[in-house]
Amino acid sequence: MMNWNTLGHYLDDLKFLNRLNKFEFIELLFPDSPDERYNELKWLEFRHKPLAFLWGCSNDKLMIIADYCNKCAEEAAFA
Repeated sequence: MMNWNTLGHYLDDLKFLNRLNKFEFIELLFPDSPDERYNELKWLEFRHKPLAFLWGCSNDKLMIIADYCNKCAEEAAFA
């Protein structure tokens, strides 16, 4: 069972996603996608409906996101 404290930690880590600009977002999650329209739609969903975007992610994308957030958290801890 998740408690509020655990959820708070997850939300704190997910805030690192706000560091991504459009180019970095596409490079991180869709590096091999040549479809600019698809990339644009995903970027817009990420920016305007982040929870819906996360719910729609496959497990491999969620792992990439978790790795990115963990890396940012480590860097912040040593800064």
